[in-house]
Amino acid sequence: MRWLVAMVGLGICGCSSGAYDAAYMKRVAAHRVAGEFVALRSAATSVADGRAELRLPALLVNQLDGSETPARAVPPFIREFPGFAAAYEAQVESAAGRFPIVLTVGVVPAAERRDAAEAILRQVRQDEDFKQAAWSKGRELADESAAIRKWDVLELKGPQPFQVTKADITDEKRLPGTTAVWMAADAGQKACVILAWRVPDDVAQSLPLPAIAELTARTVRLLE
Repeated sequence: MRWLVAMVGLGICGCSSGAYDAAYMKRVAAHRVAGEFVALRSAATSVADGRAELRLPALLVNQLDGSETPARAVPPFIREFPGFAAAYEAQVESAAGRFPIVLTVGVVPAAERRDAAEAILRQVRQDEDFKQAAWSKGRELADESAAIRKWDVLELKGPQPFQVTKADITDEKRLPGTTAVWMAADAGQKACVILAWRVPDDVAQSLPLPAIAELTARTVRLLE
């Protein structure tokens, strides 16, 4: 009889241990995910009248609506930005002056996705340095829930217009930098989120692309 009690006890302990291990591994996984996104705000930001949300880099503290002077809410070679919703900015100091780092967010209906991609590319190719620009399609990323999402990416590296402020004087100069446009490309999506990053090389260490762009894209969620 004693052996039966002992076996039952071992069974209970085994089940308990298994449940504990599962809970522990879940906590470890959650902690690992939280660590990945430490450079982003803890709370999501709603955009486009609540149609989508995303977690922004903590660095981007200013919101732009396109009425700012000088204008910097959208890239200078994508003035007609499809589905413009908002832009978020940081002013970063360097030895060469103060530069804006900007993330522009747009949301368009899924049916307009192809037209939006063509409109962006058409405008970009008007710049002499980006006449051969092309979308890199089907980049796969796991979102915060581990679901695989697809993105098309247009990356523009090289001299391009950036605003630089020095001694309280702001000028637009053609300087080395990166513009990276990310467009959600999931089949069957109701809407398409567009993220456009603008980072001058002089302050690139403050917001390292593409790592931050990937993290932010992984937090994008449609709300309708």
